[in-house]
Amino acid sequence: MAAKSKSGAKKSTAKKSVAKKATATKKKAEAAAKPASSSKKVATKKKATKKKSSPLGSFGRSAKATSKLSGMSGIGLDFIGRFPVRQKNSEKKNDQKKQNVGPVFPQGEYQIACRKDSLSEALLHEFVAVFKSKHTKDKLHKKEIPPSNKEPFISLEESPSYLHRHVYTRAAFDSLKDKEFDMLVINMKQVPLQLPKELTIAACLPREDPRDAMVTTGTYGAIQELPTNARIGANSRRRLMQIKALRPDIEIIEVRGDADERIRQLKAKDLSAVMLAWATLRRLNISPRYYVALQPEQMLSAGCQGIAGIICRSSDKELIEKLNYVDDSEASWASRCERAFLQKFGEFGDIPVGANAHRKGTQDPWILDAVIGDAESGEVLQHREIGTSRCKPESLADKAYVGVLAKGARKFLPFNF
Repeated sequence: MAAKSKSGAKKSTAKKSVAKKATATKKKAEAAAKPASSSKKVATKKKATKKKSSPLGSFGRSAKATSKLSGMSGIGLDFIGRFPVRQKNSEKKNDQKKQNVGPVFPQGEYQIACRKDSLSEALLHEFVAVFKSKHTKDKLHKKEIPPSNKEPFISLEESPSYLHRHVYTRAAFDSLKDKEFDMLVINMKQVPLQLPKELTIAACLPREDPRDAMVTTGTYGAIQELPTNARIGANSRRRLMQIKALRPDIEIIEVRGDADERIRQLKAKDLSAVMLAWATLRRLNISPRYYVALQPEQMLSAGCQGIAGIICRSSDKELIEKLNYVDDSEASWASRCERAFLQKFGEFGDIPVGANAHRKGTQDPWILDAVIGDAESGEVLQHREIGTSRCKPESLADKAYVGVLAKGARKFLPFNF
């Protein structure tokens, strides 16, 4: 009987071992059948549990430090290591770098005026765009210049060019002094050299190309290429002087009116070319079929050509401070220098004098090119004065005037009209 019980025990243990082996093989088969991603998930879960069980917080900090940093996320900052990174949902007002810097001006409402011609309208729109970009809350209203009761209204087209150099009606200045409007947008070439004490030039817009342009009937690249005994339309003694110096045989015909009117007179008066300011064509977006910009060595521009100025009352301190943010420093410096140079010759009118202050970059020296001569004979005297990058405009004008006189410009003075 004892032998039978031993054999039965051996059989039961053998059956259990066989069952264990069967279950092990089934588990191996199931593990092989499962995808590899499940095994990775299990591994990541194990790692996560290990990190949670660590006594220190994230990045080697204690639990208290991590709790303090987690509180910073409420103000829009989430710390990664030691470098704060702004969340996408954070408000812009929390960023101190984007806050407005500088004086805060009260909201204002102003009246602006300009001349009744296409160029002045273009200058007005350009000024409004620049002013609105700096002072978005201010309101601007356009107002027409009323006729003057003191003097008859004299337009640029009706006034002859040889009477005065800066042609502009006194009605605009009288209305500005009487507070009928607040700002006057004007071409700086038309501003008298001596302004009333009650008015001031508060700002200048960025300068356009100051060169003169020649609109022709054919493909001519310079004045020297025009045919013999050609007819050119011009209305400036400065242009007449320099044209005669280059081509004494050319006949100069006086043309008046705005840019479109002068271009129409090209065919009406059977002209070979018409002289215009290159800045006028660019601002009015006029592109004739044949035209060329003349180099300053051949045709030096007039003083302040291509610069638009804003004139206001000297007593409006708040408005002047606002216009300081609109002012272009390079154009303002050049206009001051050229006007100071022209003032050396007095308020004579349409004098045969050209001036152009320029420099290549902000660290380069200022250069003042000047030309003076006789409009009748075509004799021309050119001079270039080189200053420094930080010189004053009036001092450079004084040096240029002395240099012109040293070259013999006294024989052209005084100008006879």
